[in-house]
Amino acid sequence: MKLGRDLAADLAVSTGLLGVAGRLESLRVPDIRVLAYHRVLPRIDEASFPYDVELVSAWEEEFDWQVGHVARHYDVITCRELASMLAAGRRVPRRALVITFDDGYRDNHDVVLPILQRHKVPAVIFVATDYMDRHSTFWFDEFVHDVLHTKADALTLDGATVTLAGGAPARREAARRVLLRLKTVSEEQRLEILAQLKQELGVPAIAPGRQLGLNGPMSWSQVQALAKAGIEIGSHSVSHPILSKVGSEQLRRELVDSKEAIERHTGEPVVSMAYPVGGKSAYNDDVVAAVRAAGYRFAFTYGAGPNRPDHFDPYRMRRLAVERYVTRNRFSAMLAAPSLFAYAWSSGQNA
Repeated sequence: MKLGRDLAADLAVSTGLLGVAGRLESLRVPDIRVLAYHRVLPRIDEASFPYDVELVSAWEEEFDWQVGHVARHYDVITCRELASMLAAGRRVPRRALVITFDDGYRDNHDVVLPILQRHKVPAVIFVATDYMDRHSTFWFDEFVHDVLHTKADALTLDGATVTLAGGAPARREAARRVLLRLKTVSEEQRLEILAQLKQELGVPAIAPGRQLGLNGPMSWSQVQALAKAGIEIGSHSVSHPILSKVGSEQLRRELVDSKEAIERHTGEPVVSMAYPVGGKSAYNDDVVAAVRAAGYRFAFTYGAGPNRPDHFDPYRMRRLAVERYVTRNRFSAMLAAPSLFAYAWSSGQNA
């Protein structure tokens, strides 16, 4: 399906049909498009990458092209600007677009910020605050790191043996299977399974504060630098749990404490958050109610598609996921006609 839509995008661009599709889509009620990224890195050898390569949304040169394309063809706004427009009853720009990043990796500061500044466009970056406080590896990245570096030739999942034989591809597939499973269990079970696998794999923990370079979270000083540069900072919770799997008190703390920490460090109001993982099972009505009660104006899912004012739900905002394999024609087509060319969300590839 991905290849078929890539070919369709190539055809649409080369024949001029993309412009027609875009104009037809624009005849509907104007919508708000939101791009979803995680990481942007200089191009690397994927086989030797020591962490979760599926979180690399774009290589540096491709992101530069993507931002240039967006700057030329869309009105890029932030969530605070959107909130102000809606509160004042002002019309949202017909080609409104928000650029978002989840997690808060250091590459968002070192690689992403200079590109955004060069093209003079803003973005919204959702950070998981506990990782800034502890300077520690994201839990899903540490797990993938352990699977790639263990001397064990198998691991155990739900009583079944999952082979690690076959080199890096087999190990990445095993890690993907486990991460899928971890995103379906309670928070207590997730922590228990991770602890059991940590012991089974026998890889020493990545010490907090270790020099992780671009593969670690930003520091608070880097988050502050982003905010001073006009980048909006939103919440991605405190500890990056699946919010639908935690108890009510932890849910409240994840939402309130992260919001307060960001506001304390940046001096700016936090109006938006992104649900960790973001699929349909990652949030529910109770989570949405807690988000609203915590004072957020917008909450972002990983559901694919634009946000149409006639069906607008600020607490279930949809996004267009950008993946490292997206072609330039597919990127253009996804934005011009998202109902035709958006990538479907994959629960195994998002954090």
